Amino acid sequence: MRIRFIVFALLLTAVLNASPLDTAYDLLDAITYQDGYALESIFSVDLYRSFTEFLDQTRILVEADPALAAGILQQRYRGRITVADFDILNNEELLGKIMGEVLLQPDEQIQQETADMEGREATVVISYFNGASISFRMVWEESDWRIVDTSLLATVFQ
Repeated sequence: MRIRFIVFALLLTAVLNASPLDTAYDLLDAITYQDGYALESIFSVDLYRSFTEFLDQTRILVEADPALAAGILQQRYRGRITVADFDILNNEELLGKIMGEVLLQPDEQIQQETADMEGREATVVISYFNGASISFRMVWEESDWRIVDTSLLATVFQ
C-alpha cells in the first residue's frame, strides 16, 4: 500500500509540474531553433504521424518526378526546402526546416498568456501587444501535454 502511495505522489507531482504553457513555449523554442527532433515530443502522436506521412509522400513525388516536386516545393516554400533536401535530410530535419518558415514575434512583445484546461484537454493563447495571437490545442498524452493543433500550422501547411 505504501508503494502505491509513493508512486501516486510521484505521478501527481509530475502532472502538477507539467504545464500547457510550458509546452507552448517549447514549441516556440523548437521553431526558433528549427529543432525537428524536439517537435516529435511536442506534437501529439497523430499530428506527428501526419507530418511524417506528408514528408514520405513528398519523398515519393521527388523520386517519381523531381521537376514537378521542385516546382511545388518552390511555390510552397520559396526555395527554403528543395528537392536536394530530401536526399540529405531526414524527416525530423526537414520538419525543423519547414517549421522554421514561421515568423515569431519576440517574447518581449507578449502581452498575455492564457491556459484553459478541462480534463485531458487544454487550450493556450499567447497574445501580443500588436493584437496578434497564437493559439494551441493540446491533449494529455504519454505523460505530457502534446499539441494537436496550433494556429501556426496554417502559415506553413496551407
